[in-house]
Amino acid sequence: MHKTMTEPRSHRRPVRNRKRNAIPLYKLRTSDVVRTVVDHPRRLEELLKMLEDTDRDIRSKAAATVARLSEAHPARLLRATFRLKEALSDESAYVRWYMIYALGELGTHYPAHARLFLNEVVARLDDDNRVVRIFTCKALRQVATRNPAVIEELFQNLKKDIPTSVARVLRGSKRVVNKPRR
Repeated sequence: MHKTMTEPRSHRRPVRNRKRNAIPLYKLRTSDVVRTVVDHPRRLEELLKMLEDTDRDIRSKAAATVARLSEAHPARLLRATFRLKEALSDESAYVRWYMIYALGELGTHYPAHARLFLNEVVARLDDDNRVVRIFTCKALRQVATRNPAVIEELFQNLKKDIPTSVARVLRGSKRVVNKPRR
């Protein structure tokens, strides 16, 4: 009779909490990155590092993702305010206007937090790119609707003229505040 030899089997126990091979965020669609960062908050750091990448396309994708994240989940970005401010000086106008948009959303949802980045936002009023200037005015209008005193104080301290569209919002907020009650 012929005996077959078998190799002894090693019993491997399943390993729990093993890190899965995560797909790099730059390979995912923007909506998938937002979902991933919301589900796995530690991946936010990976997204923020993408803003510093040497490849302009990766930085642009990261900026678009941060903007979408600021719309749906602005609280996730509160700790990253400093890094978002740094991205305002990116050479790509596309990245700059997405960062302005994201900071405008943060300022709208957290007006007290807006003081941390409004100086850098106001500096973008003199940007070379027209879209960046437009988004800057929009971001300032958003913050002014929630907290007009912060915007007025900021422009007084900087000794700059308030852009017309922002001034209209400030005048509108004063009418609402000064309206007599019946």
